Amino acid sequence: MHRTVKSFLQTLKFGVGCCRYYFNHNYHLVLALCSQIKPQEFQFTKCLGNSWNNTDSPGHIVPRRFFSCKDLLKSEQENWKVTSARYIDTAERIKKKLEVMYNKYTFSMSSPVIRFGDCVYFEENGCIFRSKADSDEGSVEVLLSTEDVGFHDAIIQRIRISPDQRYMATSIKSSNSEESRCIVTKFEKLPVVEHIIPNVFSFEWATNDVLFYTSQKNLVCHKVLLATFANRKHAELVYAEQDPRFFVDIYCTKDRRFLTINSNSKTSSEVWLVDCSNPFNSPILVQRRTNGVIYHVEHRNDELYILTTYGEPAEYKLMKTPVGSYGMENWQLVYTLKEKTKLIDLEMFRDHCVMFLKHYGHLYLNVISLVSHSVQSIKLPAWACAFESEPHPEYNASTCYFQLTSPIQPPKRFAYTLVENHLVEQEAPITINCHTLRLEAKSKDEILVPITVFYNTNSKELHRKPLLVHVYGAYGIDLNMSFKAEKLMLIEDGWILAYCHVRGGGELGLSWHKDGCMHNKLKGLHDLKACIMLLHELGFSQPKYTALTGSSAGGVLAGALCNADPDLIRAVVLQAPFLDVLNTMLDTDLPLTIEEQEEWGNPLADEKYMEYIKSYCPYHNIKPQAYPSILITAYENDQRIPLIGLLRYVHKLRKAERDHARSMNKKGNLIPNIILNVQAGGSHCAPLWEDSLNEGNLFQIQHFDERG
Repeated sequence: MHRTVKSFLQTLKFGVGCCRYYFNHNYHLVLALCSQIKPQEFQFTKCLGNSWNNTDSPGHIVPRRFFSCKDLLKSEQENWKVTSARYIDTAERIKKKLEVMYNKYTFSMSSPVIRFGDCVYFEENGCIFRSKADSDEGSVEVLLSTEDVGFHDAIIQRIRISPDQRYMATSIKSSNSEESRCIVTKFEKLPVVEHIIPNVFSFEWATNDVLFYTSQKNLVCHKVLLATFANRKHAELVYAEQDPRFFVDIYCTKDRRFLTINSNSKTSSEVWLVDCSNPFNSPILVQRRTNGVIYHVEHRNDELYILTTYGEPAEYKLMKTPVGSYGMENWQLVYTLKEKTKLIDLEMFRDHCVMFLKHYGHLYLNVISLVSHSVQSIKLPAWACAFESEPHPEYNASTCYFQLTSPIQPPKRFAYTLVENHLVEQEAPITINCHTLRLEAKSKDEILVPITVFYNTNSKELHRKPLLVHVYGAYGIDLNMSFKAEKLMLIEDGWILAYCHVRGGGELGLSWHKDGCMHNKLKGLHDLKACIMLLHELGFSQPKYTALTGSSAGGVLAGALCNADPDLIRAVVLQAPFLDVLNTMLDTDLPLTIEEQEEWGNPLADEKYMEYIKSYCPYHNIKPQAYPSILITAYENDQRIPLIGLLRYVHKLRKAERDHARSMNKKGNLIPNIILNVQAGGSHCAPLWEDSLNEGNLFQIQHFDERG
């Protein structure tokens, strides 16, 4: 019902930075990272490939005459079929174990109950339900079933209820596409589907029967329209963005006074206000876009509260200005985040503003009184690595609810009472035999890079245990530190998990991202190398037991490390990875290339960026040498990562490996396995849990098995 500032921050990355967006669910990775080895034995070296003279090995080089997308795809699918057949029994065993763990720890992870007036709304199994807030479970009403309206296996993304609760707008999408539909349901004696709007990204009710929405085309949103559903049904264009670098989103202020049209690039913003009491009036500009200034607007008591990067230091600040005095020359400072702090979310209440913050890996609440401007800072439990705020449509609510989680700890609910200044732990965390350690690695330029490490407290001889290193480092997005059942299973099986918070990500605030993008991208690679070397120096595993995993844009740093320092790792698992940066940024016909120039640079306009991208691009730096074994999962319907680029990458990498083996001229040289698993259908978004269990990821980390 309510879209928080977290959604605004994520939207900045979706439109311009989400071309290689980090996945929310990587369940299938466990199928690529668990082995047949006994718990005490981790014999990577026995199986990291077949001797190069075995021409029938999976992942053999395709003759040049097959070098077309269609034939390369067919060849890879045949390779995968042969490879995965060898691990069916092992995969089934792991699948059963993972299902048990998933059911055990995620059974209580239901969708949040959303209060709206005297009703509560909730979603379960593709249906939306409503009940009276204080009634028993027997009076639950089914409002919408995605299957009943013809959308099987659809994912419900967002729900918005009209102020008088006569209409409900719901966006749904399939797991095979990023295109969403908005279903408008009218509540009469029985709920009736009034209208279905295709290709919608965001939407909000301005009044009881006026819905504003953004139209999405080729992964970008440039238009805002309104639709009416009462006496006179019609739709009209409200706003059209002309700059292709910008992405348009809609938000409704917490008190429902204004609807905001937000046009954001990676480096600047422009917000237009729609008065909800007069939705047909022309929108009013708050502040014209200014390079380097990003801002988001809330409202309280005839004042705009503005979350912005305006002024020094170049981190987020909370400012305010009276309604009508919109220009930033009128903005007054309320609160500034301290250095190296990541703003994760912000919730506005009648008299309080709650900021959800991360500072060097630790989570905090900062509660700002909007009356006295005093600030209460609450440090949250040390085990917590991520949190999710719950929807709060009630502007006058006196309690802020949220959930804390970590990769190995299921979400647990907390409540913070605003007046009493009291934090209540509503659910105790589960007891896990796992130790959490926060380290810092010194990078090439002496900058300290945070690392979060998890390992089983019962593990002995950690230098002999397998290590799974996680990396992302792009778009100012944090590594995903929310709960995953497969991560807990790995811990129980003796694995060490390490999360490297390298530059380019957002873990230490806006400056951390700026210091790892554009002409600073190589700093993220240096950070990753320093993190892995420190882990090994401290006795956390060793190169021959180390695997690296990255998704989407995380593939850039993972692939670059394979080229620059392949001896640091033994295996790599990549999901829909971005591996051909240069060719992608040279192709402006791709849907998001222009928006992404503010992340990677524009090689078409600047020869310096051409050479700089070429210096680290994973595809362009493949060379004859010993590589780790690599599993890549790709999706046929992925609009963000062109499949042809991954096919060419795999083909070129295999050739380089074989050239290296021949140059060594030693009979029986091991050739690492390079496996590409192309999933039929699918999209760049996260797969469903059930689908991920049944995906063809039976690879079982060939390089971990016991074949000679």
